[in-house]
Amino acid sequence: MPRPIYYVGTPAEVAHHARPLMDAFDVRIEEPQDVVRHAQPGDVCLFFNEFLNRFRVAHHELVRKRCATLYAIDGILEWRSMWEFPGGDACLWTGRPILSHKIACVGRSQARIFESWGHGRECELVGIPRFDALLGRSPRKRAAEEPFTILVLTAKWPGFTEEQVHRASQSLKDLKSYLERNPTIGGMPVKSVWRITQGLEAEVGVDNTLKDTTGQDLAAMLQQVDAVVTTPSTAMLEGMLQGVPVALLDYNNCPHYVPAAWNITANEHFQQALAELVSPPPAKLHYQQHLLHDGLECTGPARSRLVELVERMDSIAKRAVAEGTELTFPARLLQGANDPATADFTPLDHDRIFPGSALFDMNDALRLQLEVSDLRQAMAAANHKIAHQRDTLEWVEHQLAQKGLRQKVRRFQQKAGRVVRRLVNRTSDPKDEKRAA
Repeated sequence: MPRPIYYVGTPAEVAHHARPLMDAFDVRIEEPQDVVRHAQPGDVCLFFNEFLNRFRVAHHELVRKRCATLYAIDGILEWRSMWEFPGGDACLWTGRPILSHKIACVGRSQARIFESWGHGRECELVGIPRFDALLGRSPRKRAAEEPFTILVLTAKWPGFTEEQVHRASQSLKDLKSYLERNPTIGGMPVKSVWRITQGLEAEVGVDNTLKDTTGQDLAAMLQQVDAVVTTPSTAMLEGMLQGVPVALLDYNNCPHYVPAAWNITANEHFQQALAELVSPPPAKLHYQQHLLHDGLECTGPARSRLVELVERMDSIAKRAVAEGTELTFPARLLQGANDPATADFTPLDHDRIFPGSALFDMNDALRLQLEVSDLRQAMAAANHKIAHQRDTLEWVEHQLAQKGLRQKVRRFQQKAGRVVRRLVNRTSDPKDEKRAA
């Protein structure tokens, strides 16, 4: 019987992430609060998200419950989401530190970033299982009469602030304007296909071909195009896997954890970049291949590596629970070619890099431990109160339902009584008796 594992999130959030594992495990997709209730000590719980508070709170509970946790990252790290996120219902220092026992890294460059933040023991090189179908692909053979087709993409979230969205929109407008002014590039007829998000198609004034954000339609679309222009996005790696030249469009001009061989950070860059996409220099294509293999672990299917990682975590966790020992994992569960080049750990001064947060002002470990203990007690009391209120609400709803039923019975009785009285009155009417005589 397959081992049960939990993929934390709603089906809409994680079904496409969990699908590659479903023939190897009994995958149970559940929301964070449900996983906390149902997961048993030693079970493996996979997280696709350590940003949102609902996942982080559940994560702490699962670790205390001695469940093994795996951060199964399904995309690239992006500077704006790591360092310029506006906050709200999300943690501003996600990844610093990582909460999970292990990180299924997308590629070597991502592992080096996490290692530089002090997570050398947690990093495992896996890749992205849903990209396995793209392995071994090559660019399409374009017929002589066909135009050179450029696919224009944005990330699922092209911006997290109004300013970022505005810059993304402006970059797309400038690209559209350039293509309209230059229907041929280097003597080659050019057409564009747009797959953009966050409603920007209306603002830019283009027809949008976006069908879903799980990547299924993108994989098919990449077989019909000759180049990709995209904002910082995991789609960069998909385009590189397809073997087509990929240009990075970023008017925010941020540092890039996954760089590209072609970069467009201003209107003036379109002429050179697009000309080279149509006729790519071999040296840049070679460099793109290097970037691909540095950014994505694609030496064979990622699914087999993820399955092996989950199986080993499950075995170690179950043994630790059975023996009553501490739940820890070796520095590398996946060996051999998966060992990334080690990065030097550069300690993070959270008080300096997050100056707006008072949370990092205090360095007194004992006082912090006391506060955590008090907060846990307060949370337990609050949860008890919530449970009591929930029980009270259910009782009230039951009483209201019962009252509603009684009211219906009373109304029926009253109506039936009136009908019976009319019938009785008719049978006792003297006029009726005379007519009968």
